[in-house]
Amino acid sequence: MQSVHRVSAKILLAVIGFFFAAMSGQAAGGSSGRDPHVFRVLDKRGTLVGYALTDNVVAREINGVWVTFYVHPADPEGIFNSDAIYLHYLTTDCTGTAYVTHYSTFSEGTRVGSKLYYPIDQQQLNPRSLRVARGQGQPGPCYPASNFSGIFGVATTVDIDSFGLEIPFTAVQ
Repeated sequence: MQSVHRVSAKILLAVIGFFFAAMSGQAAGGSSGRDPHVFRVLDKRGTLVGYALTDNVVAREINGVWVTFYVHPADPEGIFNSDAIYLHYLTTDCTGTAYVTHYSTFSEGTRVGSKLYYPIDQQQLNPRSLRVARGQGQPGPCYPASNFSGIFGVATTVDIDSFGLEIPFTAVQ
């Protein structure tokens, strides 16, 4: 009787082992090694726009930094244009290094005109002044900042034309 239990236990262990092996293969994306839930967003010519995080937010690596931004099919460049962004400074006269807010895992990109602004680092700061940058390239007047602390990163820009994208955009696995 004891040998029957040993054989049954061995069969049970073999079945469990097979089950876990199958599960780990599926978790790794099957034999292709790709996660079936990851979507790439491509432009008209098949150029990578970024990886879909939601139906209108993509993540893309730009100069070694993972940046998120909104895609918008009605925009001629396909990337939502906010037309303005707040630039924060540690000085009282908006001189020196400009900073933008940074409150998520990725660096949040904000398109303003032909530029995509994004933070390249994270640090807690107390800005002393701010101004609004607009798409026309002319910075707005300098204003004193409210007495607040937040997470900011050095403001960096990339020209969206350098991506070489052409609408329409589509999501593919």
